[in-house]
Amino acid sequence: MSFHVSVPTVSSREVGVEDERELRRRAVELSGEGSKPSEIAAELGRSRQWVTKWLARYRSEGNNGLAGRSRRPYASPTRLGAEVRDEIITVRGLLEADRHANRDATAVQAEIEKRGLIGAVPSLSSIKRVLASEGLTRPYRKRVRSKNPTLGLPEVTLPGVWQQADWVQDRVLEGGIRFSSLQITDVGSHMLSAAQHRRRTLVAATRQLTDHAWPQVSIPQAMSTDNAFSHTTHPNNPFTLWIRVLLMFGVEAITSPPYSLGFTNHVEAVNGLWQDRTIGRHHYDSLEALQADNPVFLEWANHRRAVLDPDTHRTRYPAVYVAAHRDRLRWPPEGFTLNNYHHTHGTPIPLTRGRVTFLRYIHPSNTIRIAQTRWPTPHVLPAGALVVATINTATAQLEIRHAGDLVACHDYPITPAHTDPIHPISATGLLDHLPTMS
Repeated sequence: MSFHVSVPTVSSREVGVEDERELRRRAVELSGEGSKPSEIAAELGRSRQWVTKWLARYRSEGNNGLAGRSRRPYASPTRLGAEVRDEIITVRGLLEADRHANRDATAVQAEIEKRGLIGAVPSLSSIKRVLASEGLTRPYRKRVRSKNPTLGLPEVTLPGVWQQADWVQDRVLEGGIRFSSLQITDVGSHMLSAAQHRRRTLVAATRQLTDHAWPQVSIPQAMSTDNAFSHTTHPNNPFTLWIRVLLMFGVEAITSPPYSLGFTNHVEAVNGLWQDRTIGRHHYDSLEALQADNPVFLEWANHRRAVLDPDTHRTRYPAVYVAAHRDRLRWPPEGFTLNNYHHTHGTPIPLTRGRVTFLRYIHPSNTIRIAQTRWPTPHVLPAGALVVATINTATAQLEIRHAGDLVACHDYPITPAHTDPIHPISATGLLDHLPTMS
């Protein structure tokens, strides 16, 4: 069948690439003159499917069919309703008013889920689009990460396995008020303890550990710190109050050089979190004001900070995760207090059976330094090699391992411990789960 439409004659050479409508008109004209679709396609430099499509539209709609159509779908299944948009904006405002809360899309999503006022929880991408359209986003600030080398660290996803402790020290409030803050964090659950002290002392740190951190976070199998927690001025004596308390509760002490190896990375990140949400965000005119706000920070960090993967942990919140595992975790005995002991006089904390482990690089003199004393290492190991040196207090032995192999064993100058810990120490150390440490 042939048909004719009166349109001006336009050759393919005269039609600009952008003037698609004129090409469509020309296709209809050529068809009316009896040209086949393949011939029209060759003439106009288009595909046969293109010619067939526009001829069909012309037959059904006339000249109106030659106009371009929007490719936007008639219905958008991902478009958010007004109720959902309002909930996103409301929750973002609630987080903005919270003294310590995160305000990103993940925090908004978690809070919407917790409130349960609407049906399906919107996706992160949807929340981001709404926040951006309302001007509620902030410029992205890339964090500078440490370039220090790290080891392949143990994979820990359960609470009560591995904790880390570190100081934010020598910070100054208005009026020259100097203080330090100790953070203790559980790697598997992300639950944490924080407290501020006028002076950085092991007595204050140990009381925070036994009176505040462990009753809430649980007692771990291993605790990582830097050298400051085991440093004394006496040769062969790393057994500070902190170390003795760890041993008494069946915790392996792991000491590594500061700012290297990654064995305190988790708590150093918490140090940044604490500073960002407290002294970096708010004004405190006294240490007492900061200490009064600290429980508010901890309540948010442990109960309302959506940091866990719900698919893996079945919750987003550290405190909920710890509570779910409470029956299998280790806790201080009811009524326990360090007031029954004194490290310098009265009833001392005994040296308990256990392990005190040091991560050390071999010195050019083929030695490692532990508690003001140098211990020889095999000459086959090069300077700079990393070794794991463990004092076994039950056998009074110093065992040195390299890449998992025992390379040296020395008698350690202490009386072997005979007292068992309050909780049994783990049969295998945390470092036993690493592939190699070379």
